[in-house]
Amino acid sequence: MPPSPTLSPADIEWNDLLDSLLQRKCVLLLGPQLLPDTRVFDALCRWLDDPANPAGLRRGDLSVRYPNDELFLFSGLDARTRVSGKIGAFYQEFSAGLADAYAKIAELPFPLIVSTLPDEGLHRWLEQAGIAHQSSFYHRRGTPKPHERIADKPIEQRALFNLFGKIGERESLVLTHEDLFDYLRSILGAKPLTDDFYLPVSEALTDADDFIFLGFQFDKWYMQLLLRLLNPELSKGRQYAFNPELADETLVFFADQFKVDFVSGMAPLEFLSELHLRWRAHEQRFETGAPLRQNLLDWLKQGQLQRILDKLDAHFAAQNDKHFHDQVILLSAGFTGLRQNIRNGTVLSEHASVEMNRIRAALLDIIRHMN
Repeated sequence: MPPSPTLSPADIEWNDLLDSLLQRKCVLLLGPQLLPDTRVFDALCRWLDDPANPAGLRRGDLSVRYPNDELFLFSGLDARTRVSGKIGAFYQEFSAGLADAYAKIAELPFPLIVSTLPDEGLHRWLEQAGIAHQSSFYHRRGTPKPHERIADKPIEQRALFNLFGKIGERESLVLTHEDLFDYLRSILGAKPLTDDFYLPVSEALTDADDFIFLGFQFDKWYMQLLLRLLNPELSKGRQYAFNPELADETLVFFADQFKVDFVSGMAPLEFLSELHLRWRAHEQRFETGAPLRQNLLDWLKQGQLQRILDKLDAHFAAQNDKHFHDQVILLSAGFTGLRQNIRNGTVLSEHASVEMNRIRAALLDIIRHMN
């Protein structure tokens, strides 16, 4: 009998993985098959076809659906524009079911999260939770606006990157075979991730020691090309993948050709919960043995501004340092108001990003002046 192409959860090198997280050397790659028994494309089609759904399809908008490729053929450009908006509404609902997963991801210090989902659910969740981060996306027909580019190295400020475009930028979405061919020609040709606009993402992928694939669609033919783009040298120490629906021949191929270790008996969200639990215990041990300033700087890289504000408030109150305590109180009030505006939708994303960075810079200045 041939050896199993998969690992068991007991085979995961948990301690090494936690150290990789601590050193900002572990990248998370999110696919669409995160939820159990849910194929996103099928759910999208059902949602579009639901007669009770006011955001459903107009007759004739879709000419053909290709479920194996998860792509569409539209009746015209106007139909593509209409359906793109409806797909955005679907992902708003879909993201709500991932709130618990997003909460756990937010607490894990991945310097870079690469998502094949086009939605902004994780970005919005991080915004509303007050976690400072950078968010960008790949656009095969243009470059992101200045406020949508990743400027800092992800190891200095965590980053979220949508690999297949994002909702709201309909020309960036990959919805048809023509879109896919244009995308592959662009990302593998004249404007790959080594383009100046995506260089921080490319460098973070190169510098990472470990990759974690959650719900990634390895059974798509074009994923072989993307894996060569993401890890051209096959130099990662560990590449764990969690997707129990793949056939054995697919598992064997990717294990052999791309050195990916598939873990059986553990669904993507089960792994995420286990990693989150182990990380909290690991971080606690590290926190108690490190100086306060080092912990604060570490949390700043993770974007955990509320955690920093709470710790500084207690620290300066205990020291009876009125000067810095007053500064922290003002920053905390501004931060609370900003989060409320984000939740209410009364502030644009680019303005929220600018204000978050202002608060982040002010906190860095206070930390540097601590005794």
